[in-house]
Amino acid sequence: MSSVIKPLGNALDSLERVAGDLAGAGPLQLKGALAWGWHAVGLLAYVRLQPQRDLFDAWVQDYLHQGEPAMQVERDARWEERERLSFLELLDLLSAESLSILKPEFYQGWQDRTSRCQGLRRQTAQVVGGSMSEGQRAQLLVLLAAYHRLIRLPAGVELDEAQIRRAFPALLDLAALLVDRSTPEAAGLLGALERCRRALG
Repeated sequence: MSSVIKPLGNALDSLERVAGDLAGAGPLQLKGALAWGWHAVGLLAYVRLQPQRDLFDAWVQDYLHQGEPAMQVERDARWEERERLSFLELLDLLSAESLSILKPEFYQGWQDRTSRCQGLRRQTAQVVGGSMSEGQRAQLLVLLAAYHRLIRLPAGVELDEAQIRRAFPALLDLAALLVDRSTPEAAGLLGALERCRRALG
């Protein structure tokens, strides 16, 4: 029998896992918190942006397709990261309009890249109700670097656990920004984020 897992339920489960991992000690506990934290952010961003996909240019809409819930091995086993917005691209779109561009090659079209980036950031801020400051983005880049080193790259890694814990509230703040307060799931998601903050100390 198949089970249906909705994106917000999936995000809530990930945030609960973040709270559990943050309560532990050691860099490998941070691996779980980073993995599930970024997973939740990706889901929450999709849930906020996908219903408004028609506001964006066609090439951005391609990243926000609704998708088919049923798993198909032939299709889904061949899925690749480039078929969704990367976390760096999400940070770029969610940045304050005046901040520097994180990934210039992402911006397509006849406009210059700065104008295109700023326009997309304005649209994104209108949908989610805010954007990230320079300081918050700097902390999120620390966390994204740690995520890539611990989870995505196969090499050994040396990192500063205290630095990652100091930066972690920025990821929780971003997740909170992406929670749509009008949904029935909002209270559960915000409660899970509060448990994450308490676990962080």
